Amino acid sequence: MNNAGNACLSGVSAHMNILLIEKDPGSIRKITEFLQGILDEQSQVFQSESVSSALEILSRVKIDAVLIDLDTPVKSDSEILLKIKLQFPFLPFIALTSFDDIEFDIGDCGIEVSTFLYKHRLNGRILLKTFQRAIEHQQLISQLQNHRIELERSNRDLEKFSYAVSHDLREPLRSISGFIQLLSKRYHGSLDANADHYIERLNSAAGRMQDMITHVLEYSRINTNTELFKMVDCGEVLHHALGNLEVAIAESGAKITYDKLPSVYADFLQLMRVFQNLIANAIKFSSNGKNTPVIHVGVGKIVDFYEFYVKDNGIGIDSKYFDRIFIIFQRLHKETEYPGHGVGLAMCKKIVERHGGTIRIDSIPGEGATFYFTIPEKRKDLNNVN
Repeated sequence: MNNAGNACLSGVSAHMNILLIEKDPGSIRKITEFLQGILDEQSQVFQSESVSSALEILSRVKIDAVLIDLDTPVKSDSEILLKIKLQFPFLPFIALTSFDDIEFDIGDCGIEVSTFLYKHRLNGRILLKTFQRAIEHQQLISQLQNHRIELERSNRDLEKFSYAVSHDLREPLRSISGFIQLLSKRYHGSLDANADHYIERLNSAAGRMQDMITHVLEYSRINTNTELFKMVDCGEVLHHALGNLEVAIAESGAKITYDKLPSVYADFLQLMRVFQNLIANAIKFSSNGKNTPVIHVGVGKIVDFYEFYVKDNGIGIDSKYFDRIFIIFQRLHKETEYPGHGVGLAMCKKIVERHGGTIRIDSIPGEGATFYFTIPEKRKDLNNVN
């Protein structure tokens, strides 16, 4: 083979194995000559006159790229192409065609074509550049996929670690709390006022730590201790959330309205928790109780997602804190002003992301806030997502 293309290809691979799927003998001869003119001596061109025999070649030889004439596959090849896609997800495909109107679209089988090339414009230089771009592109996708898998694995390990640590801390903390209470009962008033004050502070701190450990356990189990996804009526989900907030709504005099909500593929209890946390926050941050909370729960559409929102007339949030409020244990106010540990919105974010959506806020200080979160409109198999 000719070494002319070797220097150009060296940045991509030491050598290449190309699979040509083509049934026309004249085209096979012509394209093979082009390939032999751009590949090095270690490279090989494998030929297949059908998709079925191509699968056999792929099963025994490492192929770097596939050059497929779109006149070759027939409709009965759909299942075989799907097998190829599943077995070799990062294999780049370059399509050859003689016409703009392609009768058989391999994209319907999940095959993503890197480039379409017209046979009458074909030459060695075009093929060389196309192979370079296609392989580099697929290598990048493969690297990103590997990084994503590694990140997911790290996140799962971190969740397990958080759960284990939090779980193991509960018992010694329970003992500490018990001894502090014994000190308080046995020596309250027997020591000086400072000692009583210190014991009270210790008891309060132990209680807060117990609450925080409980929240960490709940947060770490969002992706593991879950119900299966199924179609749920969001109107019913909201009804249960409002029922859980009945006392807070009555005490604050909150006025809550809502749109007719659709059904989505979701975890019922987790979705209820999102609505419940957002509405509870809207009630809590209602201008220090000076205003009656007015809250509306609505929904819109963005492409393939439902976008739900919870709008309130509360104190609002400065835009510089928009990202911070979704981080666990991040608080913008003193606990004496607004009780809580800064966990609710972090849980909302993690739950929404588990459902394949996103969450955001739009707010102006003193003019209320609107929290938006998206849920896919169509059913997605998320039951095995961790």
